[in-house]
Amino acid sequence: MTVPLSTKSEDPMSIPRQKHFDVIVIGAGPSGMMASFSASESGASVLLLEKKERPGKKLLLTGHGRCNMTNLRIPHNFLEAYHENARFLTSSFHAFPPEEVREFFRSLGVPSHEEDDGRIFPDSQTSASVCDALERALSDAGVKVQYSSPVTYVEKDSHDPEGKSRFLVKTENEEYSSRAVILCTGGKSFPHTGSEGDGYALAVGNGHTVTSLAPALAPILLSSFSDSSPDRREDCGAEFTLAGITLPDVGTYLRIDGKKGKSARGDLLFTHQGVSGPAAMRLSRELPVNTGKYPAGKVQFVIDMLPDLREDQVEEKLLCAMTENPNRHMKRLLCETFHLQEKAAILVLSGETMDLSANEVRKEVRKTIVRNLKASAFDVEKCTPVDIAYVTRGGVNIREISPKTMGSKITEGLFFAGEVMDIDGISGGYNLQHAWASGRAAGKAAAEYV
Repeated sequence: MTVPLSTKSEDPMSIPRQKHFDVIVIGAGPSGMMASFSASESGASVLLLEKKERPGKKLLLTGHGRCNMTNLRIPHNFLEAYHENARFLTSSFHAFPPEEVREFFRSLGVPSHEEDDGRIFPDSQTSASVCDALERALSDAGVKVQYSSPVTYVEKDSHDPEGKSRFLVKTENEEYSSRAVILCTGGKSFPHTGSEGDGYALAVGNGHTVTSLAPALAPILLSSFSDSSPDRREDCGAEFTLAGITLPDVGTYLRIDGKKGKSARGDLLFTHQGVSGPAAMRLSRELPVNTGKYPAGKVQFVIDMLPDLREDQVEEKLLCAMTENPNRHMKRLLCETFHLQEKAAILVLSGETMDLSANEVRKEVRKTIVRNLKASAFDVEKCTPVDIAYVTRGGVNIREISPKTMGSKITEGLFFAGEVMDIDGISGGYNLQHAWASGRAAGKAAAEYV
């Protein structure tokens, strides 16, 4: 990790009073806006620095523009939802649980409702209403916000007359000082929104370590169909045909070096490059990190189209349907029997088989169809680049951060919130809940510190 170089800066005590604040928050995403509001609400003077021309650019994209604000299944499933570092969140989630998040936004004029799987959305059905409400709250709370102000330098420097250390914070054009700094710079995903990884260097420059970065909640890039059904691509033009197909509520898993890995369940969408949707994106963080292409067959993405049925049950149901409808074409029979989209039958049938009637299908072909219904395998081309992932896996090492205050255990007065830390959750409002809760904790703790 390269830390930005700097020239000798002026003493923070010589910076004009109007450029000194109790707390400086870096990054105006969801965690940064929540941290700024919480610190100001607790009595601190706050400066929020944002590199882009407006706040919440990534927030506007969440929930496909609808803003999946949080999830009511938290904390019941948080160990599963936040993977290996879940326990770090216990304290902040207890202090600011999903129901209180809903109430907070209701108080800002953003009522919400629950949809399937515990997901919470604003009644307005737009992310802009959430972002606008936070902007108004910051203004009402007296937070000073500076846009188009990328931070290039953060250093803890000399003490003030009260014996407390101060931080020097430099942007491209200005220098500020504060008694506390909260890093809310996000990860390295969707860099056009401002999440370019800047905060990692600032953290390293203040004594912290950063874990390896990888994609999380990313589409999975497919190279070709598995060798188990080599004729599907040539016979069916599958790459073109499958794009746009949605498979609802399927089971998925990764097969790495022939061994079954992590599994997921949910909706799956085929794109022109591979697969997306919850059933794919939840597995992307498990892909072997590799800068090049995987060898053929090394990593496979496997789809179980009928996760509620065992393979023998699928075969029995298919055989019964074929016996009762001997003259029906197999593609139509599969769609009717298993409620598949017509195009989805391409995944389990070769071009030749699709034109056969049920009474023309041999036993070994029927068994192949059953296997494909339960385990249709695709070669994964390579690890998805971090910049096209929705969330970054990895970040500032949480062992160096207090889970209660989000404060640094290394540099007193430095705090963290949101995706800059080594925390990532599954889709469904979990990552925003982490942003709200960690931002709330960091803002209150920073205000108390000063």
